[in-house]
Amino acid sequence: MQAVQSPQRSSAPVVFPRVGMLTSERWLIGVHVMSALFALSIGILMGPFQTFRRAPAFVQAFPDWQIPVFSYYYQALTMHGVMNALFFTTFFIVGFSYFVTQRSLQRPINQTMGWIAFVLMFIGLGLILYAIWTNQANVLYTFYSPMLAHPTFYLGLVLLAVGSWVAGAAIFMAYIAWKKEHPGERVPLAVFAILVNQIMWQICTLGVAIEILVLLLPASLGFLFVTDVQVGRALFWFFGHPLVYFWLIPAYVSWYTMLPTQAGGKLFSDSLGRVAFLMLLIFSLPVGVHHLYADPGVSAVSKGIHTVLTFVVAIPSFMTAFNVGASLEYAARKRGARGPLSWLFHQKWGDPVVVAQLGGMILFIMGGFSGLINASLTLNIALHNTAWIPGHFHMTLGGAVTLTYIGITYWLLPMLRGRALYSDKMALAQVWTWVVGMLIFGHGMGTAGIAGAPRRTDLGAVPYLNDTMIFWLNSSAIGGFVLLISSILLYVNIVGTLAFSTKPYDYEPPIAHRGDPNSPLWLERWGLWIGITLFLILIAWAPVFVESLNFVDGFNAPFFDPARPSPITP
Repeated sequence: MQAVQSPQRSSAPVVFPRVGMLTSERWLIGVHVMSALFALSIGILMGPFQTFRRAPAFVQAFPDWQIPVFSYYYQALTMHGVMNALFFTTFFIVGFSYFVTQRSLQRPINQTMGWIAFVLMFIGLGLILYAIWTNQANVLYTFYSPMLAHPTFYLGLVLLAVGSWVAGAAIFMAYIAWKKEHPGERVPLAVFAILVNQIMWQICTLGVAIEILVLLLPASLGFLFVTDVQVGRALFWFFGHPLVYFWLIPAYVSWYTMLPTQAGGKLFSDSLGRVAFLMLLIFSLPVGVHHLYADPGVSAVSKGIHTVLTFVVAIPSFMTAFNVGASLEYAARKRGARGPLSWLFHQKWGDPVVVAQLGGMILFIMGGFSGLINASLTLNIALHNTAWIPGHFHMTLGGAVTLTYIGITYWLLPMLRGRALYSDKMALAQVWTWVVGMLIFGHGMGTAGIAGAPRRTDLGAVPYLNDTMIFWLNSSAIGGFVLLISSILLYVNIVGTLAFSTKPYDYEPPIAHRGDPNSPLWLERWGLWIGITLFLILIAWAPVFVESLNFVDGFNAPFFDPARPSPITP
């Protein structure tokens, strides 16, 4: 369908075409989706080569095999993490949030703010790529002090955060304008969830902003020479764990508000979904210390508080499993499923949009249960610095999040292009190879971790690996190879859709324009929920920062630049 011209630049209501896009909408959302896919194309290719680099069998078979960047372990690992976990996700989330907000509320977001946000984030992407590609930022995606990167690395992160804040402000403005025109009405569930996500993001990014602007960027510019490692880690994980839910909530938006219709049914409970999203807002922020269980600078009491809250934040995911599962069962029984479990086999297994989300759920089950193990203080101590951890979060980020985003891409990209997906069969093959590859990789990494294989380590040629570690690291490389095949299929289909597809696009995305009138209106008392969230943050995080701050002995660790082995001194 041809793009429809839209002269409107205000937040006034507008009618969007059913299976097409306004020109302004197509461009703004399109540049975000394409930037996300560009970042993913770089990060995703680094992943399999990391598995090869860590596989003893591969290193022994090809001892002299070197590809610049790809074969340089810490440089490639930094590129993999930053491109996938920070830039791919943020660009995609912002673009998808714009689309859902505009379509649900039937009003465009502020175009000027949207473009300012994009330009800031895109410049940030360019700065980050320069720093990593020139081998000046091998600090991984966690960029812990006292390691230092080139200033452009930190400036890129700052621009990404500021751009995302501007995008969030544009979304809030559209919601406020809609609310003024619809007093007493419930906002659609999809927008409700996006508002939750943006509120959480605006709060959690303050931690990493302080870390970068106060500790890291001044040191990188040569103005600061010592740091407190514990304070830096606490600031990062104030941000780092909510980041996981920043990725996950858009996937939940698709599962809750689109998948039930795509599967042929309807959502079981709108109100239960709103409660789950509010719980994610309240409990996702005061749980980051479970990443610091092995740190000596945090008290047992603080670790205990965060342990309890970490188990609590798992409850919304169980609620999601029940709600979405009931919705899928309803859809299958409408199509004739009769037995107790026959509904599992009556899903739309031939639809790549549906199968990508179902495959993500399969992987998320594995990632969720391994996450509960990470939440346990005693078990976490045994597994924290092992390959178990990347095995876990690849099931969640690489599984539930990425596969769901791919499923969204399989209808959103054709809508942007105005042509049907190039090949449904190729898309199905891509989804299933991703599921199989990720299961092999995740199980291999997890089992190698149980055997003691460390993470974030260039392991392939080391002499101290036992037979169990060697077997499962080699197994994870097989999973990496399958994922490489899946990645190639993904991008062949993307290029085919953009350049070679000739079939017209006729898919109408399932977007609700009104919230469930039976949903309690008090669930939208944002001041109340933000107040509760801030109170829990104060209880959970204030003691951690008080314990971490030590102005006598704390700020005395010299920064370390990997390019200059000697510690930096005045």
